[in-house]
Amino acid sequence: MDKPLTKWYCDVCGDAIETAGEAYVVWKSVEMRAQHFRIVHRTKCDKDKSFTASGPLEQFVGPRGLAYCLSFLSIGPVKKLIGQGSHCEAADLDEFVDFMRRVQTPFYEEARRLFKDRDFLDDWYDANEVLPYLPDELVKIIEKYSAHK
Repeated sequence: MDKPLTKWYCDVCGDAIETAGEAYVVWKSVEMRAQHFRIVHRTKCDKDKSFTASGPLEQFVGPRGLAYCLSFLSIGPVKKLIGQGSHCEAADLDEFVDFMRRVQTPFYEEARRLFKDRDFLDDWYDANEVLPYLPDELVKIIEKYSAHK
């Protein structure tokens, strides 16, 4: 099992990204709406010029990363009070939350690769909207379904 929040999988080539320093987060920014967030290998897999915005993966991980991610969901009270708008907000909430889980929730990155497993879907069809994303449940998912891969 991967050490949580230290290893990711490239959305272009599918290979492991062993450290946050090896990766960028890229996304498309269309009319101040951020969409299609991807984690990619620096240099090797960040060649698609349709992704017009990027930042180092380190910028999205940990408590500072959480603050940065949340800025795509809300400009916050300070910006509102001074009457300023957002730099860029997430266009698709579900897509962005999936990205946030990848960079903030322990074991999510490894477990999400198993979510399309037929046995997993059969076993978890009646789970509520929280249970499959809790770190201890993600560990169970990895342990049980990674043997199917």
